[in-house]
Amino acid sequence: MSNNHQRWLLEQLPQWEREGLLTPDAARTLRDRHAVDDSQPGAAQIVMGALGALLIGSGLIAIIGFNWDDFTRPVRLMFAFGPLLLAQLFSFRALQRGEATAPWVRETAGLLQALATGACIALVSQIYNLGGEWPDFLFWWLLLSLPLVWVLRSGSVAIFYLIGIAVWSVNQVEHGRPWYDSPLLYPLLLLGLLPWWPGWKNPGTLSLSVRWVMTLSAIFGLCSAEVFACDRSQEHYGYYEDSFFWLWTLTAAALTLLPLSQNCLDEPTRRKPQVLLGGLWLLGYGVAATFRDASGDILRGVPYALRLPWCWGLLTVLAVFVVLAFLRRRWAVLAIASISLLPLLMIPLHRPDVRSDGTLLSWLALLHLAAIGITLIVLEFAGKKGAPRLGATLLSVLIIARMADSDLSLLTKGVAFIGVGIAFLGFNILMGRLLKQKASTSLPA
Repeated sequence: MSNNHQRWLLEQLPQWEREGLLTPDAARTLRDRHAVDDSQPGAAQIVMGALGALLIGSGLIAIIGFNWDDFTRPVRLMFAFGPLLLAQLFSFRALQRGEATAPWVRETAGLLQALATGACIALVSQIYNLGGEWPDFLFWWLLLSLPLVWVLRSGSVAIFYLIGIAVWSVNQVEHGRPWYDSPLLYPLLLLGLLPWWPGWKNPGTLSLSVRWVMTLSAIFGLCSAEVFACDRSQEHYGYYEDSFFWLWTLTAAALTLLPLSQNCLDEPTRRKPQVLLGGLWLLGYGVAATFRDASGDILRGVPYALRLPWCWGLLTVLAVFVVLAFLRRRWAVLAIASISLLPLLMIPLHRPDVRSDGTLLSWLALLHLAAIGITLIVLEFAGKKGAPRLGATLLSVLIIARMADSDLSLLTKGVAFIGVGIAFLGFNILMGRLLKQKASTSLPA
């Protein structure tokens, strides 16, 4: 359970004890099992710390800038390094107190030191007229701020870093840049925070806000890297868009299969944004592939994408994640991620010199997605973790898509839509009753 749910439970225990619903021993066991972990700040604490640090930093900048032209160079350097030194002393004091330091104090110290670092770089550059472009300034500012995430366990600095590397990567999408000055660096930049993800040693306490920012940062950062990789392949520029969409589908599959710890596997899907967003893209990509025109474009871009080193890197990562997901028995996400590999089955039948209409791929995609929908339903009834409502929704969408793309009369389509809607609502009611019955039978007598 999340901290909010645990706090609610702990608030109810005294009342339940007074009413005789729980024995003191049972209440004590629940308090021990569902103790609230305040070591990681929530969104409110991150906002409070960030706002306080921003106000202090803005005030210092305003005071220093008031008479900036009248200061000598040594005085200017003192103003450049002075706030950074004070922020470091504040951070040292917070670290010295250890666990006694409130989370919002760590957030304020981390963000204040990150802002002081950026201000110091900017002031020194201005004092000595070093010049340069803002992406270079942002890049080095982010690298110098990264250790604060680990030392001070600062979620606000982590959010700043994730947003910053995504902005830097998107800005670097230009022709002619060398690899060390391009979005191809984004995966290495992300590795600086990757062990923060709940699949590693510190699983369950990562705040939901950081998870969402990390996922969105990965989406934009990896997307810019793939655009750059396609742009550099001038030989295949005519198939740029088709190649890109399959590359991004492989990335979505890797995000969906990202290794998670056992604690995080038991969390609801809404607390796993990489699974939610990656799965939605994969399902949308699969449904689009059931249409002949779209499947033809998809099939045409795959052989050219396979000539890019970036594509083989994605396939290697995806293969590793598939093995780990198989060992974890994550059958539902494995079924959804298999959509990304569907075009590979059609490569032997593709002729680059002939524009394919994608008929065969569209039927293969239809059968594949139907099998996924059935699998998601069957897994739940087989006692494994499935997604029956998602499976039923997928089957309904496939039927509607096929009916809309057919040459049947409007009357026939209308009757079919009504039938699908009734079946979908009936299945939803059935699942609601089954889940309620399952929950009631699992309660202790």
